[in-house]
Amino acid sequence: MKSWARVALGVAAGVLVGVGSAWVVTGRGMAHADITNGPWTTSLSYGTVQTDGVTRAAVARGGLLALPSTETLYWQASKDSAGVPLDGNCTYAMTGKALGARWWSVTYYDKAGYLVANPANKWSFSSAEITDAEKGGWRVLISPAKPASGHWLPSAKGDGFDLTLRVYNADLAFRAAPEKAQLPTITREGCA
Repeated sequence: MKSWARVALGVAAGVLVGVGSAWVVTGRGMAHADITNGPWTTSLSYGTVQTDGVTRAAVARGGLLALPSTETLYWQASKDSAGVPLDGNCTYAMTGKALGARWWSVTYYDKAGYLVANPANKWSFSSAEITDAEKGGWRVLISPAKPASGHWLPSAKGDGFDLTLRVYNADLAFRAAPEKAQLPTITREGCA
């Protein structure tokens, strides 16, 4: 083999290894979280200049236009409250109380980080949907089949999923100790 061919092959292999390893490392999304609260994880460095390069690349790749924690806290759950990975074949009860924030939402994503098409055209549940009677406690079913009554967040059968909780303009107590905040629980009720 000629020397220029060896050099070209070495460069091509180096580029493939470099791009491949960067793709794998940044594909972990918000896996660099340093705060855990039940099934939820976050980091106060998302959206700030203090964020390390790998986390910035992962956040950019995931399409999250992160605001600093003084404005928004981004929590992710890939497991239920018992530590079992979230499964679209199962029904979950997500329960919680009003959060110390101006507004919040929980959004359903597939494992690649995309919204999932569903007949209800519904991808999230937010604090705007809670009635006055539910301020002390609310419940949402996450399942492939719509329940007869109550709040519902559709899931996709056969696929694992992640939930992202966005907490906008959290109050000072919430921001001071996010690991102690009362975040929603995610309880598996059964699987198909």
